[in-house]
Amino acid sequence: MISAPENLHYPDVFKQFVIELGGHKRVAKKLNVTERTIWRWIAENSVPKMAVMALFWETQYGQSMIETDQRNEIVLLRTRIRILEDQFIRAKDVITGMRLLNYGTANEPYFDEHGEFTRSNEANVQSEQVMHKVTG
Repeated sequence: MISAPENLHYPDVFKQFVIELGGHKRVAKKLNVTERTIWRWIAENSVPKMAVMALFWETQYGQSMIETDQRNEIVLLRTRIRILEDQFIRAKDVITGMRLLNYGTANEPYFDEHGEFTRSNEANVQSEQVMHKVTG
């Protein structure tokens, strides 16, 4: 979660934001107050914290913070995707190895649906290679 810095509630900071955002008239319009209110806040050093916070997100500092947070989130999500893809591949290899190692149980029928009587030597070698890959 992104949040603005805590030390923004200073009249000097508000003045800097007013200058950066194009003057009293534009800031008054953004905050939905009169231009006279902006002048009064500055003169009395009584700028509401919410006004400063609202302007922060419009400044280059706030925009930079939002952009940085988005980039960091994208990098994090890409890393998570790569980790999940690796885990998926490993899980598939484990399942494939387990299927190759299935020798059956004593009460299974003698003939399976494919007509194979016994496991071939090639299948045994494949299962050993898969298990070595998974455990190695």
